[in-house]
Amino acid sequence: MKCALSLTFAFLLFALASARFTDPPVPVVDSKGVPLSASEEYYVTQLSSGPTGSGLQPGVERDVKCQLIVMQDYNPAILGEKVKITMRGVNSKTIMTGTPLDIAFVNKPSCASSSKWVVVDEKQYSGEWLGIGGATDLGADEKIVDGVFKIEKYLFVEGYKFVFCPSSSNKCFDFERREEKNGKRLILVNETTSPFIFEAEFVKAVKQKSSSVLF
Repeated sequence: MKCALSLTFAFLLFALASARFTDPPVPVVDSKGVPLSASEEYYVTQLSSGPTGSGLQPGVERDVKCQLIVMQDYNPAILGEKVKITMRGVNSKTIMTGTPLDIAFVNKPSCASSSKWVVVDEKQYSGEWLGIGGATDLGADEKIVDGVFKIEKYLFVEGYKFVFCPSSSNKCFDFERREEKNGKRLILVNETTSPFIFEAEFVKAVKQKSSSVLF
């Protein structure tokens, strides 16, 4: 009897885990409940308020002189830098969960060739990290990991999470926050229950209205 119950429980767990990956894509919504649009700009902040609630922006660490690292500021009042999100190979402007995305900061650091998000594998650093730029921006011990970004609903909570799916793997991986001198760096991790997973909230940026001046 116990064996049968154990098998049934194991089957249910497997079914739930499988259902998570077969759920159809649904619109990603912002902090006001409005679906994200490829034609809009957003701040990406930590969903929880307080000391962990700041946004993402390009930053530097150690001897890196160009802002190539995507970091979460320690100041909870900082919204970060605006991003644009588009779906690869799809004409729809509505951003959906579980679909390949291109993500880039609206404002590019002058020292970088691109503001597009990438994952960087660095020999001298423990873990693959979220950055921006291209191959020409990186050092000899750094390389860009081939793969795609996706947004998924975060399990059991209200927010979302970014995942990265390397071309060399059939799995997608979460991003965990790691504290460093100038902020929290986002590191690719093979776990989904860590309390340090970056739980994202999207805040729509208010576009400045151009005003005409009469002379």
